[in-house]
Amino acid sequence: MTKQEVDSLLRAAQPLIDLAIAEDIGPGDATSEAILAADAVLKGRIVAKSAGVIAGLPVAEAVFRRVHPDIEFIAHVDDGQEVVPGELVAEVRGPGRGLLAAERTALNFLQRMSGIATLTRRFVDAVACTSAAILDTRKTLPGYRVLDKYAVRMGGGLNHRMSLYDMILIKDNHIAAGGIIPAVARARTACPDLPIEVEVRSLDELCQALSITPSVERIMLDNMSLEEIRQAVSITAGRVPLEVSGNITLEGVAEAAATGVDYISVGALTHSVKALDLSMEVGRVEETSIPDLSSRVARLKSILGERLVILGHHYQRDEVIAFADFRGDSLKLARDATQTDAEFIVFCGVHFMAETAAILAKPGQHVLIPDATAGCYLADTATLEAVQAAWDVLETVFGDADAEFTPITYVNSSAALKAFCGRHNGVVCTSGNAAKVLDWALEQRPRVFFFPDQHLGRNTAKRMGIPLHEMLLWNVHYPPNPEAIRQARVILWPGACNVHQRFRPEHVAAVRERFPGVRVIVHPECKMEVVDLADDVGSTAHIIRQVEAAPPGTRWAIGTESRLVHRLQREHPEQLVISLADVPPFCRTMGQITLPKLAHVLEALAGGELVNEVCVEAETAHWARKALERMLELG
Repeated sequence: MTKQEVDSLLRAAQPLIDLAIAEDIGPGDATSEAILAADAVLKGRIVAKSAGVIAGLPVAEAVFRRVHPDIEFIAHVDDGQEVVPGELVAEVRGPGRGLLAAERTALNFLQRMSGIATLTRRFVDAVACTSAAILDTRKTLPGYRVLDKYAVRMGGGLNHRMSLYDMILIKDNHIAAGGIIPAVARARTACPDLPIEVEVRSLDELCQALSITPSVERIMLDNMSLEEIRQAVSITAGRVPLEVSGNITLEGVAEAAATGVDYISVGALTHSVKALDLSMEVGRVEETSIPDLSSRVARLKSILGERLVILGHHYQRDEVIAFADFRGDSLKLARDATQTDAEFIVFCGVHFMAETAAILAKPGQHVLIPDATAGCYLADTATLEAVQAAWDVLETVFGDADAEFTPITYVNSSAALKAFCGRHNGVVCTSGNAAKVLDWALEQRPRVFFFPDQHLGRNTAKRMGIPLHEMLLWNVHYPPNPEAIRQARVILWPGACNVHQRFRPEHVAAVRERFPGVRVIVHPECKMEVVDLADDVGSTAHIIRQVEAAPPGTRWAIGTESRLVHRLQREHPEQLVISLADVPPFCRTMGQITLPKLAHVLEALAGGELVNEVCVEAETAHWARKALERMLELG
């Protein structure tokens, strides 16, 4: 988010802030002025009471400063960042009367905008395994359009047209005046510099819109059934970007996206807002001491001594990873888990990582995780039942799938899928060794079944020289026909990471225009279109090594999770290190591991209690270990 973007947001917010203060405070806050001394100084802590995405921090700060210029506002998270219940969002400190007078107005803005961002993120995550992008509409609160659309962007959505004057959208009422083709002709004559989108309600109208030369910039499929949308995608064949609109719900958006459309516009993002639950806890400055969790964790680590080892993934919060004895990406931490003799392994990462450590653990070792619900979006895109169903189809086509396919599961997967690979003489891979593993797999058998991340599989195979026409994206609901399966050398599961899906080709173009000479380096979980435009691609460990080795003055735009990018910014001030995306993406589930939860697990251990122990059923662990050991043997 650039300074110009923040300035634009605040210009739009200023009259709304003035109006809100006038209606809420008026001539003054009678209660605060009656009770508080004029020189009282208070400190407030804005805290999340529910999980969600924060948006509107610059506006909230502007409210406090408008009420009293001496109020200090300190944000503890970024706009666009997901928070967990109890997380500190911001602190304010200053004249007590002003602070209390501004509280409700600041929270009103922040809660509404965060509610929009939170709902948007849910829609964006729902379509992350597809190529569709989520768009907003003009169904915004009057006067709040800039703020509402800013919040949509913080949630990971894209903005449709801002107003009636910056894009031509020919809808049914315009077409009724004389038809699609004449309407487009008149629009081009009147406004030759504006992009044109045409709304169609039938496949016949779609064909009319497609016949226009030169093509319009986009076609909107309005209130069509899923079958009609699928036919429209087939008819259009990529000639013009397609947008779906009309009665799109969170429950149905994934099905709409799976048809292959490019955009899905959702009016509910802004017209049906549920505010995010935030509150401000206020007290006198001398009364607001916060328990020193860092000291507690350090003391507990000292008590447990060599009986304890803490593993931390690069995407963890700074205050958590500071206590990691080993930090790294999935490959390094898998190796580290096999090297320690500690009795207790506390894994600060997501659940599949702790499962992997539990599978590789020695007898008598216990693996624990600070939050047992910290899962992984990507890992959840493939279940054993669904993968087995696909394998059964391959068995039907070839007669003996084990003779034709080496199954490879990305480490971001359940223990059950690792065990599946173990049973079928397959292997696990990470983003750091995917090419080596894929090369080994193709030496064993002529084909590979790669899951769950389609992008890591596609990008790795392409870099090894395997042409795209020899790769087949599996469809869980409509399996490919036998002939397509027989022609494939690499079959890709249709999973994806909801963090790395947020990077788009236009981000690469924008950052190169803004920072000439910048080096773009991205994670291989990004889309192929992004990877192809990057200067380099690699695992988190690879990204870190490149930045560490670069000379002062190097400019980096990094396409991976934002906590790591921010850490690299702080550790290398001699270089420019920024996120590739205009709204940096954070991993929600990595963020579920907090310092209070880590302290809770360690306090329990110090008291002789195992909390959130991760265990894997013996048979599953046996076969999963086979697949993991094959990976570790490959190096």
